[in-house]
Amino acid sequence: MGVKRMKELLEKLKEKKIKFEIREREEGVKKKGKRKTVLVYTPRENLRDIVKMLIETSEDFPHFSVCSFADYGDYVELNYHFSTGYGKPLQETNVILRVTLKKDDLRVPTLTDLVPATIFSEREIKEMTGIEIENIPDGRHMFLTKDFPDGVYPWRRDETAPKETRKMYEVWK
Repeated sequence: MGVKRMKELLEKLKEKKIKFEIREREEGVKKKGKRKTVLVYTPRENLRDIVKMLIETSEDFPHFSVCSFADYGDYVELNYHFSTGYGKPLQETNVILRVTLKKDDLRVPTLTDLVPATIFSEREIKEMTGIEIENIPDGRHMFLTKDFPDGVYPWRRDETAPKETRKMYEVWK
């Protein structure tokens, strides 16, 4: 993402009072450069609008990689990982949209109509965590067997996780 377009995105985030931070790290051996990551802390209600802003301000359509998940007890986080300038050495900018959800309200809107590649991550998140993806066009399981028990979610660390996984997590603590 060019400097001008990055400033445009950051200004739009400021206007909406969306919290963000910019991180830089050096990379490269012969050609040194800095990789920028913009971490955007977005409420669920703003997720779709921010993805639209990202699409509008990017020179090329933003590359979606994955949606990652973390369980922190009373709440969970979803991190939508995008890149702008994808495939251009030392010009890529990572944009991570972080959505925090309380355990008693686990739902987010689908992004598949905006970024079709999100369908696979959304299906995986729904299946492995129990988060409701609102208006997902295809909510079928991808990994778990048909006879896998309802209400058991392998990536969770609470009572909905498989018992064997919870035991392993307790040891890791």
